[in-house]
Amino acid sequence: MTTNDLFQPNLLCIPEIFKEYGQKKTFQSGEILFMKNDPADYLYYIIDGRLRAFLPYPDGSERTLCYFSNNNLAGEEIFATPPIRIVCAGAMTKLHTYRLDAKTLLRACMNDDESMHELLSFFMKKITLLHSWIFYAQFIKNEEKIACLLYSITDENDDKVNLTHEQIAAVTGMSRVTATRVMNNLVEKDMIIQEYKHIRVLDRQKLREIFEGKEFY
Repeated sequence: MTTNDLFQPNLLCIPEIFKEYGQKKTFQSGEILFMKNDPADYLYYIIDGRLRAFLPYPDGSERTLCYFSNNNLAGEEIFATPPIRIVCAGAMTKLHTYRLDAKTLLRACMNDDESMHELLSFFMKKITLLHSWIFYAQFIKNEEKIACLLYSITDENDDKVNLTHEQIAAVTGMSRVTATRVMNNLVEKDMIIQEYKHIRVLDRQKLREIFEGKEFY
């Protein structure tokens, strides 16, 4: 899995369906795509730009859940019953998308096994990652949260994490200053190295030992 965002799928067939049947829609930076509890009418394929999924709180604050960029999908609540948005989504930059309703997408996928497999694979990978988010969100120690995050979004063949300290902080529920302090501690322990615009994991096993005794869902 690449890590330009917390979840970056390898979509090949699905984009062609969106281009053929979808409606092109552009959002300006700061514009809202949808709000929590809105009817979920469309799934969005991101052509270019950056999207933020977040939850608003009654006191006016917001909790960032994740970020999505090009060649990704957002708004899969269209497949829920009833189809209601469970999060908010807003454009962080100028965002170019195609949007498509559930019936049209499923009809197109039903006619092509490869497209259907790609769609199901997308949701399976996202479910797996959501399990990780739930898992590290329950940790009390910030070092455990970040160690779990870095461990879960890398593997033996992909040790690079293209996330900023601000993004890591937002998703794990801590301040950027705290996230930076934890990351610096991991550098001192030779578990990671911070390179230009990305982080490289040096020892996944040591990261795993930080939250040893706790298992993934």
